[in-house]
Amino acid sequence: MMQLPSVDLSYLRSITDCTGIIQHGVHGVPNRKLGYTTDDNCRALIVAAKQYERTGDRADLDLALTYLSFVHYAESPDHTFRNVMTYQREFLDDAGTEDCYGRTMWACGYTVSSGLPENVRIVAQKIFDAAVIWAGDLSSPRARAYTMLGMCHYLKTTEDSMDLQDKIHALADSLTGLLRTASDKDWHWYEPYMTYGNAILPSGMFVAAEVTGKKTYLNAAISTTDFLTEVLFPNGYLDIVGNNGWYIKDRAKAIWDQQTIDAGYTVCLYVQAYRITRNKAYADLARCAYEWFFGKNRREIYVYDPVSKGCYDAVCEHGVNLNQGAESCISFLLAQLAIEELDTLQDINVPVGGVYNERCRDNEKVSGDCKLVGHN
Repeated sequence: MMQLPSVDLSYLRSITDCTGIIQHGVHGVPNRKLGYTTDDNCRALIVAAKQYERTGDRADLDLALTYLSFVHYAESPDHTFRNVMTYQREFLDDAGTEDCYGRTMWACGYTVSSGLPENVRIVAQKIFDAAVIWAGDLSSPRARAYTMLGMCHYLKTTEDSMDLQDKIHALADSLTGLLRTASDKDWHWYEPYMTYGNAILPSGMFVAAEVTGKKTYLNAAISTTDFLTEVLFPNGYLDIVGNNGWYIKDRAKAIWDQQTIDAGYTVCLYVQAYRITRNKAYADLARCAYEWFFGKNRREIYVYDPVSKGCYDAVCEHGVNLNQGAESCISFLLAQLAIEELDTLQDINVPVGGVYNERCRDNEKVSGDCKLVGHN
């Protein structure tokens, strides 16, 4: 069996300075010319918080403080978030995208419920509490999913004084509405296309089901995860939708260039699906998807860099994109931490509770090396 690396934040530290995490790399060297983004600092905050929970190491806490400080600085007076910052610490936008908002809510919600010190969690909670007023105005499906992830994490440790349950219902209902509109007998997805970060959409529905107990959300999460599986595993290994054309309904799926973020989010989705349903097929798929980083991909090439402990940006037609940007590094670490969570879940074999006891997946099939969960 392949010996997989342990969690190592060396490269993450190398592309982080006192301001935050630098957005891009020139091969394995931080590219200061292109500055920073709130998007990356939010995702890096989740990684640092998870790692601190594992280690209790002051160095990991320092990373979390740096990333949270960046997010705090990115907050505008109206409690939206600027996104793109130059190396000279000047923001280039007055307001970031909806997805930037969603990632911020995800990161702050996770931080509120994390094992970070209380005085750190209080700052994240203040950011979250002030910004939640915009959740009902979101039109981006991914922003809605990110925001639900943040809300669900928030509710793990904090009283629902802002009607977050109702807000989760509204966001999840909006995604199920999109699903009904875009789907037909051969296409079961939230949009008439698949682009980047696709796995975050069913991830949001899974946590909505977990918090609310609503089986409609659980069924949507499972059925769209199963459809995504059919798209991503036609040959028994993870074959990501390429960003050189994406996957438009009724057209062929683009296969180049496969972005690392999609591999990372896909691993996280399957681990989450296993945690909630206890269907072992999802655990098998998580491990199979994780091997994408180690050569089990269309190019049969390593995407993880064992020297830098970083990760390359994409699998392309003529090889790997040798740049190692923040998004790729963080996406790999999120996947790696998810696999560690999966190991723990399978070791302790925690029973499934609540609504999930009623859901039994018996329609399974095998393709290649990976078990695929059937889509009904």
